[in-house]
Amino acid sequence: MDNTRAVYGIDLGTTYSCIAQVDKFDQAVVLRNFEGDSTTPSAVFFEGPDRVVVGKEAKGMLPVEPDNTVVFVKREIGIDEAFDKATNKFPYHYDPAEISAFILKKLVKDANDLGDNPEEIKDVVITCPAYFGTKERMQTKQAGEIAGLNVLAIINEPTAAAISYGLKTDQKKTILVYDLGGGTFDVTIINVNGGAIKVIATGGDHHLGGVDWDTLLAEYMLSVFNSENGTSYTLDESPELKYTLLLEAEMKKKQLSAKEKVRANIQFQGMQARVEITRDLFDSLTEGRLEETVDATRKVIEIAQQKGYNNIDEYILVGGSSRMPQIKARIDREFGCDSKYNDPDECVAKGAAIYAMNAAYNQAMQDYEEGESDTRPAPLRTDRTTVVNVTSKTYGTDVNTDDVANLIFANTTLPCKVTDTFLTMYDNQSAVAIKVSESDFTNPETDRIVKAKFCNILKEEVLPLTKNWPKGTPVSVTFELDHEGILKVYAYVDKDKLNFELQITGVKSQEEISKSREIISKAVIE
Repeated sequence: MDNTRAVYGIDLGTTYSCIAQVDKFDQAVVLRNFEGDSTTPSAVFFEGPDRVVVGKEAKGMLPVEPDNTVVFVKREIGIDEAFDKATNKFPYHYDPAEISAFILKKLVKDANDLGDNPEEIKDVVITCPAYFGTKERMQTKQAGEIAGLNVLAIINEPTAAAISYGLKTDQKKTILVYDLGGGTFDVTIINVNGGAIKVIATGGDHHLGGVDWDTLLAEYMLSVFNSENGTSYTLDESPELKYTLLLEAEMKKKQLSAKEKVRANIQFQGMQARVEITRDLFDSLTEGRLEETVDATRKVIEIAQQKGYNNIDEYILVGGSSRMPQIKARIDREFGCDSKYNDPDECVAKGAAIYAMNAAYNQAMQDYEEGESDTRPAPLRTDRTTVVNVTSKTYGTDVNTDDVANLIFANTTLPCKVTDTFLTMYDNQSAVAIKVSESDFTNPETDRIVKAKFCNILKEEVLPLTKNWPKGTPVSVTFELDHEGILKVYAYVDKDKLNFELQITGVKSQEEISKSREIISKAVIE
């Protein structure tokens, strides 16, 4: 097989994950797991510190051994407390990047064992929610590195979906990708012209997804159970009850996509209740969550309109949770469209695989042209894919105790680089303090200076000055975002570069990555 095809796309999802590659016919295909399924539940059950089960069997252990089973770990990415080895809540104090690495290793292991790949899978592109910031993107990338993979890139899930869609049309279109997954929601407006993908605007919530619909239905079923049995249980009172109900709710939610009415039989501690659930009831219970996605969609459309994109040609629904009938009905009614499904479960992994193949091809061609390789790569039989992305977050630095000056705004085209200058406050000042902040502000006209309390501090450091500078000496601060939306920061006084390294809390050093990789590599994964 051509080496440019020996690359893979991975959709590392909150509830389900998927791996794909471009085959010898230049078709993006999903690689199935040992159970014969195209997607693998993102669940990890720990039989011990170095023996884990990943996937469907692990998910089934939730009601039995909830303390040793981890689900929805993607929602913990970016949360500092979850990366505290001493106090985090996970079995054996593995952190979210390491637990994600187990999921990645399971996907790769099954694909290696069942596929016809001449070499072990190594080079991958991993997707993440468009709304992930620098910290979350870096931690996602490090999960791949801990799993022993060479992560070629991190790309946004809606962008990957648009890549998969773009190869199916030869018309230039502006599309809106409504991506409702199991645990995250993104809405992205993208200009598609064959293999050319340009992201216009993006937004969303990486703590909103299908599991929230499940939780609302589980709470309703529990209320019926309590009413019929004279009890007063809550979901948080018993992990066994909670996960029994969540698994039942997920199953009934899926059945309601095809049926108007379903029945659930709830049993707990010798008591039981039969619960009838209609589609109308389910839609009523979850209406608030649906409206949150519609509100986010409106905001992104407004941003696109400010950039001169006033017409959306197609609305594309992706993510497994978008299959709920309420989603299409609400989107169509709100925006006067006929929204379309685009391979909801697999398109993200397939798009990532196409992106990976193009990245590998471009690198192979560059190596050939620069004399690093004697072999010219075989030409692609489809349009080459190019992607122009935007940042989903706004980045700035402090100007005083209370205020932050934003330098790069959300929905700025990537890569980008901005420098601003600040002045020392005293003669012979011995040091300067620099804070790097991330936020969700979007308007460059009104949000240039914002209150620090509304921003998330990624890094705060006091940097010593090497000379006795006079008051008013310029301090230049440069913020630079690469194609992946990962931030680098530099600071200079005159021509002297200050010793500033953007080491974000929860993001591992190379030494820590190596240590985690060594620990994970010794584990038996089933």
